[in-house]
Amino acid sequence: MGTRHEYDRVAGLYLPIAAAVFALVVVVLAALLWRYRAAAGRATGGPSEMPRLEGAWIALVVAVVVVLLVVTLRAESHEDAVARDPALVVGVLAAKWSWRFDYPGGVSTRDELVVPAGRTVRFDAVSLDVLHDLWVPGLRFQRQVWPDHHERFDLYFGHAGTYGGKCAWFCGLGHDSMTFTVRALAPAAFDRWLAARGRAAA
Repeated sequence: MGTRHEYDRVAGLYLPIAAAVFALVVVVLAALLWRYRAAAGRATGGPSEMPRLEGAWIALVVAVVVVLLVVTLRAESHEDAVARDPALVVGVLAAKWSWRFDYPGGVSTRDELVVPAGRTVRFDAVSLDVLHDLWVPGLRFQRQVWPDHHERFDLYFGHAGTYGGKCAWFCGLGHDSMTFTVRALAPAAFDRWLAARGRAAA
């Protein structure tokens, strides 16, 4: 399963919990305002303590935080995991203000990434100058690319299609033009494309 599935699964848990907490806070606030509206301007007997209610609230908050933390860390571990035997290894070189993708056999493309759909692709990314950020919104995937450090990760493109990509980290005056296109081809079509580019590069 790809990164988009992981992202959607985590977001599908975060959103209803956030909505429930927001609704609970609004309801409690409205109840308190309604209950104590007539007490304005009158002396009160001091603050009242409700240890059981406060303890229940603290326990609820802790439980929600623990659940979200566990789910998030599991999703991140799945995203960071790499396959033992990827179908393809692509080198990524980020530099002001373009992307270069290097394939086996001396094939290179600039600002266009071509991958086989339905296969795991390993990326070995490095920056030539400053910090960049490889972002493919359609996959819900983002990974920082550093100078003097090789960042390795796997991506899986479930079906053939075209995706947009860009640098998501401000890297200089040409940052807005540091975009690339991802073309996911059927495996046979990708093999033909790579073979044709290899013959052209020879």
